[in-house]
Amino acid sequence: MKVAAYVPLLVAGLALAPEARALDCTKAQQPVDKIICASPQLKKADEAMSAAYFKLLRETTDPEFHEALIRSQRRWLKVRSGGVDRFGAAESDPEAQQSDARILLDRTRHRTDELQGGALIRAMERQRKIVAKDSGGAFAGYEPASCFFSPPPYGNWNYLCLSSMYRQHQDRICSVSLEWASGHISEVRSLDVVKDGRASPKASCAIRDFVGDDKCPEPDDDVDVKAIAHWTTASPGAAAAPAPAREQRWTYDPDVDARLEDQPWMEDCLFAPVFPPPAQTRSAPAAKP
Repeated sequence: MKVAAYVPLLVAGLALAPEARALDCTKAQQPVDKIICASPQLKKADEAMSAAYFKLLRETTDPEFHEALIRSQRRWLKVRSGGVDRFGAAESDPEAQQSDARILLDRTRHRTDELQGGALIRAMERQRKIVAKDSGGAFAGYEPASCFFSPPPYGNWNYLCLSSMYRQHQDRICSVSLEWASGHISEVRSLDVVKDGRASPKASCAIRDFVGDDKCPEPDDDVDVKAIAHWTTASPGAAAAPAPAREQRWTYDPDVDARLEDQPWMEDCLFAPVFPPPAQTRSAPAAKP
C-alpha cells in the first residue's frame, strides 16, 4: 500500500487474542481514552460496542470468519486510539471541525451497528462467494489494510480501509490495489504468473483520477476511451516475488473497500485462454540507459 505519511499505517503485528473489551477508565492514559472517559455518552457507546463484538464473536463458528473478526476489531480500535486526524485539506474544511468527542461517538455507534447488524459477516460471505471457483494458492488473499477515518472533504469520517486483493487460479494471480495519494484513491490492476514458487509480473494497468492518460480497459469503453485504455506488459526480466508469509495475507477482510470486490475483469484475467487481449496491451517503456 502506498498511503501518504499522515495516514496511519496499520498493516502488521495484530495479535489474534480476542481481547477488545470496553475501555477501563481507571487506566486511561492516552488522549483518546481520556476523551472517551470524560463523556458518559461516549463511554456508554464504547461499552455497547464491546458487548456487540463479543456477542458476534460467540455466535461466529466459522474459524476463518472468527479469526478475521478478531483482527478486524483490534485494527478498528487501534485506528480509534490514534485519534481524529484532520490531515491535508481537512485542516481548514468547516465540515471537519466537529469536536473530537462527537466524531468518536458517531464512529463508535456506527461500528456497533455493523457488529449488531451482521454487515461484517455478510462482507466475508461475499468474499468467499467471489473466489469459490478459484483454485486458490499461496498468493491468494488480502494484504493487511491501511485504515483511517476519512475526514471532510475526502469523506464523512467514514472508516476507510485500502488494501490489495489477490485471487489465484492455477498459475495465474490477478490482483487489484487501492492506493491513497494526494487526496485521491487510485486503482492498480495486475497479472502475475507463478513459476517455481515465485510470482512473475506480466501486465498491469491503473486508474488514477489525477493522471489523464491512465485508464484500464473495460467492456463498455467508448471509442475515445479505447484509444487510451491499455494494459502495460512487464519488461523482460522483471523481478519475481516469493510467496508471502501467512501473516502477510488475510483470507478475508470484512472492512476493505467494497470496490475491491466489484472487479468483473478478474474473471477473464483468471479464466480466459489469453489475458490480457493483445489488442489492449502496450509494451513497457524501455529503461533509460
